[in-house]
Amino acid sequence: MPKNFLFMDKYQVRVHVHPPQIFTQPDQHYATFIFLNALGLSMRRYIKFFDLLTQQGHTIITADYPCCGENQPNVSRQVDYNYQDLLDDFIPNLLAYVPNKTNHSTYLMGHDLGGHLATFYSALHDIPMIGIATGNLHYKNWQGMKRLNMLKVMFLFQILVKIYGYLPGYKVGLGDRETKGLISNWCQMVFTGRYDFLNQAPINGKGKGLYLCLQGDTYAPYHTSEQLSKLCAEATLTPITLPSDLKGSPHNAWTQNPASIVDTIEAYLQKQA
Repeated sequence: MPKNFLFMDKYQVRVHVHPPQIFTQPDQHYATFIFLNALGLSMRRYIKFFDLLTQQGHTIITADYPCCGENQPNVSRQVDYNYQDLLDDFIPNLLAYVPNKTNHSTYLMGHDLGGHLATFYSALHDIPMIGIATGNLHYKNWQGMKRLNMLKVMFLFQILVKIYGYLPGYKVGLGDRETKGLISNWCQMVFTGRYDFLNQAPINGKGKGLYLCLQGDTYAPYHTSEQLSKLCAEATLTPITLPSDLKGSPHNAWTQNPASIVDTIEAYLQKQA
């Protein structure tokens, strides 16, 4: 049953807790995942993924970002927040829904932009995380035309934000709407590769992360994940080859058949138990 919290004392956020689909055993170890979605994707896109994880006995806690997906009002010129706001308010509110169970560990898990947030929070607060198809966005992490394309996207986003006061993702094939602050931080990471938009540098000897790098993913190639993972004191990078029949870029196509992702996560969890 969905629950709500108030983000920044302004915006209602609906939270969904996906419970285990099996009777959990007291002698087995399970995880509760706070899942943070990608830029431009709603939580509906991940239903197959959540279903497979809950079949393994895990709990998933999800919420669309404030004023996105099922949360109202919609992002507009008057609605704004950034990475720091999500770290200070959004994630802590989601963590409040973690069940109090002795045989459960809590993990942040993020895809794309969600992986950035999970990494920052892990490095600052020492909560373990799992990142899927995520990496440092610095344009120099790409080569040739791909490097130029990253700069083109950055400039396009900046122009659109200046015109509309938010990013109209529907005009560029990227979901619906994203806030000015979030996209400004995103563009700053593309241009500098740094995280100066955060109040505190996320490098202080904390953090533990598993990074799942998808073969053929040109949006978050292995090297970018490697750069982002350096924020964690302990990090494991695991390449994954997806089934060849998936349609589209591996960056998002894994949600069509996430079995290999779930198998890799499950194997990692067993080693941590």
